[in-house]
Amino acid sequence: MSYTDWAEKALASDEEFLVPVKKLWLQAMDAGVASGVSLDEFAQTLQTDGRFEFYEGIDFGDGDPEERQMMEELGYFSGPRVRLLAREITAVDLAGAIKRSTDRMMEALQEAWDVRPEGDEEAETELLELMAMAQKLQREVNQVMEEAVQEEEEDAGLKTQDE
Repeated sequence: MSYTDWAEKALASDEEFLVPVKKLWLQAMDAGVASGVSLDEFAQTLQTDGRFEFYEGIDFGDGDPEERQMMEELGYFSGPRVRLLAREITAVDLAGAIKRSTDRMMEALQEAWDVRPEGDEEAETELLELMAMAQKLQREVNQVMEEAVQEEEEDAGLKTQDE
């Protein structure tokens, strides 16, 4: 199997509809389908294949290679994103992406709380306010996610009945 065919299958089943190219490349290397292929070659080959669409990426390290490496170890990959054009982006996909993002935000705020400076009432108050706003957002996102899933299930049921 070519690594472009492998990428198509991987992107069709990934929980994310936009995947960092570097993450996909590392997965392809681990699967043994892109051995000896550089990240640049991998990306260029996918870019010339009409099954994929590329998007500008994010630099999680703000230009600092050490910080970028640390962020990658946490699962935040810099660089361009790729998506499979044949995969329809649904409301559930979008709601899921937002939910994962808010969940990560809550985890980061909890970690910030755990390492906050002791005795700094101003920092504690600010962090508590941020956590309260984030929890409210998280509840709202969870509600939207539940509604999107329910609507998609209802739509699937209607399609089945129409057939």
